Amino acid sequence: MLATDSRATRFGECGERSHFSLKKLLRLTSHCALLSAGAGIGVEMGLAFQGFLQREGTEAIEDMAHLARFFFTDRYGKWLSSRGRPRGSSPPAIGETSEEDLPLDEVYLILAGYSFRDCTRPYPLFLYSSEGEGMSIRALPAFHSIVVPRSLSLERKLEARRETGSPLDLLLALSKSFLKKRSEEGEDVGPPFFFATITLSGYREVAEEEVKG
Repeated sequence: MLATDSRATRFGECGERSHFSLKKLLRLTSHCALLSAGAGIGVEMGLAFQGFLQREGTEAIEDMAHLARFFFTDRYGKWLSSRGRPRGSSPPAIGETSEEDLPLDEVYLILAGYSFRDCTRPYPLFLYSSEGEGMSIRALPAFHSIVVPRSLSLERKLEARRETGSPLDLLLALSKSFLKKRSEEGEDVGPPFFFATITLSGYREVAEEEVKG
């Protein structure tokens, strides 16, 4: 199950802030998808990765995971260089800031999919982050649930429902309620919201109107 808002921020020449909508959920293949958070360059990196996978004919999520960190590091490093950001600057780590705002230059990417190779882990998740890495991207430990920015309360709820075998529609409803609550609390999260599921049958986007919550 995948869920995201679409709020993005731009800054004018005098530093004034404005918001616009940006789709952060991207279908990569019939059984894989990518979510981005943080700096808007993450969406551009995802689109470039989608095109790369299509040209290479890569379908297996394990192969994507192997290629992703190097591909994202190259793209992210070039973007930072074009912005003149000094190498080695280290904003607060996402695990330390909890539910606070993400640093404006940091990128977080979640790769999710169905594995036809590993029956012991049929729904692998991979988290890639630039936090504290200067111009590089690293892979972070990812388990059954990932929430960016971190929300331990939601992660606990998702894990509890996963352990009891909750159907996908209940997990989607929980995520929608969380996104709506966050959008009412501040300007950094906003509708429209996007949802998708990945099963043995493949990737499927779920319209916001279909999701209760």
